Amino acid sequence: MAAGADVRTVVVLNDYCHVQGGASRVAVDEAVALAHQGVEVIFLGAVGPVCDELKNAPLRTVCLGQPELLNVGKNPGVMLQGLWNAKAGQAMAQILQPLNPATTVVHLHGYTKALTTSPVRAATDKGFAVVCTLHDFYTACPNGAFFDFQQRCACPKRGLSLACVTTNCDKRQFVHKAYRVVRSVAQRTLGHLPSAVKHYITLSENSRRLLQPYLPADASYYPLENINEVPQRPPVAVAANQKIMAVGRLDIEKGVETLIEAARQAEVQVTFVGDGPLRPLVEAAPHCRVTGWVDAAQVMQELEQARCLVFASLWYETYGLVVTEAAARGIPAIVSTISAASERITDGVEGWHVAAGDVAGLAAALRKLKDDTAVQQAGAAAYRRFWANPPTRASHVAGLFATYERILSTGPKAAAR
Repeated sequence: MAAGADVRTVVVLNDYCHVQGGASRVAVDEAVALAHQGVEVIFLGAVGPVCDELKNAPLRTVCLGQPELLNVGKNPGVMLQGLWNAKAGQAMAQILQPLNPATTVVHLHGYTKALTTSPVRAATDKGFAVVCTLHDFYTACPNGAFFDFQQRCACPKRGLSLACVTTNCDKRQFVHKAYRVVRSVAQRTLGHLPSAVKHYITLSENSRRLLQPYLPADASYYPLENINEVPQRPPVAVAANQKIMAVGRLDIEKGVETLIEAARQAEVQVTFVGDGPLRPLVEAAPHCRVTGWVDAAQVMQELEQARCLVFASLWYETYGLVVTEAAARGIPAIVSTISAASERITDGVEGWHVAAGDVAGLAAALRKLKDDTAVQQAGAAAYRRFWANPPTRASHVAGLFATYERILSTGPKAAAR
């Protein structure tokens, strides 16, 4: 596909110049794909090293070589940098100097670990159009999840309200929550995010609904699924498999404890593919197995042996990629209704819904997996739904171009402000 006539340059903003997590994966994949379509791509990131994908693509990478917040022990100054990264703002101003706002889009991905919103301010001040992919909830919630880690449940409080600011909901200590609050205030007052950004790419209807009250009233939203380009192969013979699987970080918000207890009640075995703070708890359960972190190819190998995937998240999530990956192989899923992944599973068709944290409900769903026919039918339905409209690289890039062109068609200053 050729680039749209009006889209000549895309400046990609992301904390990392390598794949550190889901947002970085999308940022790198999109930058490389756009560059190969003939668009001038400039990738601005704070934390190195620069990955091979960016090095080998026909694009320009500006890596500031800065530490991230996790390195605060070795670099105390990163706490100030994490509030307002002046160097990133200056670099952005230099990048934009020769560019034309009428043909340039600035695309924001991750910014809370090192980059901050200083490049966003540099762009909007100069009248450039900015679009933000909503990978998380940081535009509204200080801890980025709308989740109370102390109470182990979704948080109903309005972000940055008095009730929010005075509640210790952080995964660590209240001092970490206080820092996140200050960072959120800086993001809004100095960085003008979200007030000056009127364009948002959404990964799910659930995340859009949660964030919309916090975003500008005249904001525009562009639904676009993450790339999940996998070769089409015959579906997994799920009814012949015995493994019930969970894939991801072993942490509180992922519903690990709920799944362990539900599996015990249902008298089924569960394989956890991943690692995290709750790994000792999983390893102590006689009916559970844990693999630790494995690469993407090994994840797919594990899924080949799966009867069903369980996605028991206690928080909203913004997408839940593993549910889509499982569907591509004809594997049904049990998903919590609170998570965005539930949008891609019709209860009783491609899998089953359960309420977040409902041990008895999850145990009941796990017992349904003893029915070979039900499992086979759900897997077949998941496979058909995925391959009816697969989120390929080509379709994703086409969606990006369409989004950029719509943004630029409003005029650069109108698009940015």
